[in-house]
Amino acid sequence: MRKVLLSTTSLVFGAALALSVAGPANAGPISNNIEDAKKDAQVTLDWFEGKLDNYGKNEVSYDGPPIVFRSSSHIPNVSGLAKLQIQGFNNLERMSGGKIKVETSWSQSVHSVREGRKATRTGLSDHAPCFSLYTSRDYNMVGGLGLPFLFNNSHEAVATAEHLYPKYLKEEFERFRVKTMREAHTGPYHLYNNKPVATLEDVKGMKVRAGGGTHSQIIAALGATQVSMPGADAYTAVQRGTLDAIHFNDAAALIFKLHEVAKFRSSNGFNVLTIEYCMSADWFDDLPADLQVVVNNWGRQMAIAEGVGFYDYGGQVNVAIMQEKGLQKVDITGAELDRWRNAVSGVEAAWIADTEKKGLPAAEFIAEAKKLSAKYSAMSANDIMLDAINNPVQGMYDMK
Repeated sequence: MRKVLLSTTSLVFGAALALSVAGPANAGPISNNIEDAKKDAQVTLDWFEGKLDNYGKNEVSYDGPPIVFRSSSHIPNVSGLAKLQIQGFNNLERMSGGKIKVETSWSQSVHSVREGRKATRTGLSDHAPCFSLYTSRDYNMVGGLGLPFLFNNSHEAVATAEHLYPKYLKEEFERFRVKTMREAHTGPYHLYNNKPVATLEDVKGMKVRAGGGTHSQIIAALGATQVSMPGADAYTAVQRGTLDAIHFNDAAALIFKLHEVAKFRSSNGFNVLTIEYCMSADWFDDLPADLQVVVNNWGRQMAIAEGVGFYDYGGQVNVAIMQEKGLQKVDITGAELDRWRNAVSGVEAAWIADTEKKGLPAAEFIAEAKKLSAKYSAMSANDIMLDAINNPVQGMYDMK
């Protein structure tokens, strides 16, 4: 049985999360309102606060000195995501009985946002974000996880991706001499803009910020002009008219203050973006066998926790905050949403065809992804988090 936090504790956690920085059906929030979303995320909130009785089977027999785990990131340590990750690292130390000690570096002090993979490969860091979308030409199968109308929210995408990883994704990541600590995903992307985009015709011809790879193909399929640029540059680009709109997730939207330059949020969130975290293969391979198990257990829990806590629950809270500041929501639903779905349907077919030409089982991959997505969309966020604790994915790493 997990301990239940007092409501005031959880509310403080939720407020800090929001203010510091938010499948087959329309991608959307985990619940219809903030109160229910908080209940759906309660196991995750308790996990971050270190209030659970159960963190999985972590039997540590290693009796040597603590092993340092160096984590580096481009984000500032004052951001909401960094604060959550620090709480997550506290759990890694707890689960290892203090035999793993985490040292963190932030704000691009070790490497840029695009160099996380290189940093973990060359020994500059043991753990870093290594977004495949920035080097999409280096990968094949992982691009399928960003296809439209595949997932409803972040934690469904994460649970699906982690179960697919050993069979379909492991080889294409490990050929760069790194391991994947977790297959993270953003929340659904929505259109932030200065006009009330409600129909497919409204978006045609607009200059829209996209993240690259499959995401850019989706924007182009809508009839818009995709402009690839870092999220941090989007605010100024909208101000100057370089962009008409930004397709972004709600958790990050508040970080970048998009509500200050965009009056409307059109809820067409039909895709998520992959945001992998790499781990040094040398660091992991040198670990004692018992600590390798701990690292795997922690990685599976952290993956779901970040998806639920930051992107799904946090994103929902952030939208409410932005609405209080004047942002207006435009809900795209029903027959109109079906038109958007039809407009981007060719992206999936093209991706499968192109990937199959390379001799890879793309159709099988997407079929299995959809099956898993349906499974997890029928589960609550709490149940998915508990499943990650009690039944962590195996096969992501070659263990001793």
